[in-house]
Amino acid sequence: MELFAAIRTRRSIRRFKPDPLPEDDIVRIVQAATQAPSAGNRQMWKFLVVTNRPMLEKMRDAIIRKLDDIASCPEAEAFREKLEASKSYSTFFVNAPVTIVVLGERYRSTLEEVLEKRGAKQWEIDELRQRPDLQSIGGAIQTLCLAAHAMGYGTCWMSAPCVAGKEIKEILGIGPEWEVVALVPLGIPDESPQTRPRKPLNEVLEFVR
Repeated sequence: MELFAAIRTRRSIRRFKPDPLPEDDIVRIVQAATQAPSAGNRQMWKFLVVTNRPMLEKMRDAIIRKLDDIASCPEAEAFREKLEASKSYSTFFVNAPVTIVVLGERYRSTLEEVLEKRGAKQWEIDELRQRPDLQSIGGAIQTLCLAAHAMGYGTCWMSAPCVAGKEIKEILGIGPEWEVVALVPLGIPDESPQTRPRKPLNEVLEFVR
């Protein structure tokens, strides 16, 4: 698929056919993701391809428990209906034949190390540096989604499951140096979503001459 056509026609897919995916296709999609640029070329990402149904169900259950725990606090009283509704769009990955768990590693540039030695707090460093690690991993995820679409598959970039990132790490046996950045369900689409509205270009584009 031509690049601009892939960008224009990609959609977030939340319903998938149960058909298994050829492993070679999954490898090709992840390989494309690894071609994304990254700060310092550190490539601070890792992709776990999960097809084990009981494990996916454990991940789903952990997310639901976490949302229930958050909803039980007094501060959530006015938001409980929305929190309940969030369960479905936080856990639909369980019905995809493949879920890619995207992991990220903290990036420490020389500048960040110097700022840290000067006593800067993490939030101050993040304000100055704007998380180049997360920017890099975001580029890889977008590349993954476009590659999958170009091959006829559907994906959805999910950040909501990260609410149970710690529990997901325990379920998957992920080491402490990694954090769960996103989940990307992958499969043959079982829906054809309409184009979502985009802001007019004149609202988001400005030339400084």
